[in-house]
Amino acid sequence: LIHFIKRMNKMLLIEILAALLLSCGLVSSDQILRDACGQDRVKLGDWFVAHGSPDLILEPVPQYVGSVDEDPYADPENPPDDPNTRGFCAMQWSEETNEAGLRKYWLKNFPNETAAQHEDYFITHKGHCGACSYIQDLGVYIRQNLTSATRECGILGSLSHNLMRNCLLDLGFSLPCVTIWEWNILNTKAECFAVCVWSYITNEPFNKPDGSLNDCLQCDEDKSGPNFKFFAGRTRRNSGITSSIYRPPDTIYNMEHCYWYGDL
Repeated sequence: LIHFIKRMNKMLLIEILAALLLSCGLVSSDQILRDACGQDRVKLGDWFVAHGSPDLILEPVPQYVGSVDEDPYADPENPPDDPNTRGFCAMQWSEETNEAGLRKYWLKNFPNETAAQHEDYFITHKGHCGACSYIQDLGVYIRQNLTSATRECGILGSLSHNLMRNCLLDLGFSLPCVTIWEWNILNTKAECFAVCVWSYITNEPFNKPDGSLNDCLQCDEDKSGPNFKFFAGRTRRNSGITSSIYRPPDTIYNMEHCYWYGDL
């Protein structure tokens, strides 16, 4: 209970500070959103990228955390059944550090938020942990809008797999997260090529006038989305992060990422 009260007080102070900064014109609404815990999202994202690499993960590592070495789309039985569809992936910093002085951390699956808080873990996204659950990948998602950037990486994939991989790595993604992005891009290319080429040539808006996805994004959602969501673990929506693609508010998990240490 004490932990919960302290957390609520912190959230209230953050929201008051954000409102004051916005009203004074010191920051824009794009810079302060709740998911960024009232911080400049680029600065916070950069911190997570620099302090959350896969080599800082401690054992035991959850089942689906790591590289996706085999094409999940090749097996029609995928994605596997999720035994806990209402679960959460959470993290906890360790006092152990690497040679550079960066703290190591654990990732762990929990059945609910209360169980994670009871063990002093921070929720990092809704759903089970996966290939993109590293704190490094959270930083990539939180600091920039990735919709156009990842599409450009997919276009490079038509020329060379190495170009696509290097493009995704240059965005800051961890290598394990890159592997599921690669499989996703390749599957979308195979399943949605014609409709997506037309969408790109015509510079079609991401959403139709009624708010639904354009045909390319809907094809990707239907054909590639289920496996990507399962094996990646983290997505923007289940991490409380919005993008340039409109999504109904009830599909975005309402959360904040306030678990950095030291100075940003």
